[in-house]
Amino acid sequence: MDQQIFKHFQNIIETTMVVGDVFSKPIADASDKIAAALLAGNTIFSCGEKSGVLVAQLFNDYLAYGFELDRPGFAALNLNKLSERNFAHNYFSQSLQVHGNSADVMLVVSAGGNSQALIRAVETAINKNITVLLLSAATDDLLTATLGYNDILISMAEFSGQLATQAQFQIVQCICALVDHQIFGGE
Repeated sequence: MDQQIFKHFQNIIETTMVVGDVFSKPIADASDKIAAALLAGNTIFSCGEKSGVLVAQLFNDYLAYGFELDRPGFAALNLNKLSERNFAHNYFSQSLQVHGNSADVMLVVSAGGNSQALIRAVETAINKNITVLLLSAATDDLLTATLGYNDILISMAEFSGQLATQAQFQIVQCICALVDHQIFGGE
């Protein structure tokens, strides 16, 4: 039993090291785009499916209520919350169509499987000139192919299930810490 516990945490540590090494540039680029959008008065959207729902909601909460700083909230909307009772494949897309504007930013968190709802949300974002930040997982080839030229992909395809979710969680925390630092300064 002790060996299984050790292996579990060792896998998390190894994943963290890979994420910090391999994805530092897209994480920095994502925080730059979010900070610039917020400073320009734009809105940051988030959405996800499966375990991505939790990561997207956490991201939204960190922006709206603060991460590590006691600060005013930023304009952040979670599309999962806006469309809780809508079960069609275009529920994120419909909400984004109504609330989204050019130069907004949308974080999409996928647990894999080429979700049609996420694909349609990305297509709507591109049509509305909304920058997409995609945290993808394994089997998201169609979803990643939907991205536009200025969008950012951080692919967790090399990590299995819970490790991909753990990495997405850590990436969201890092992005939010960087955004706070870019806007408010500090250490």
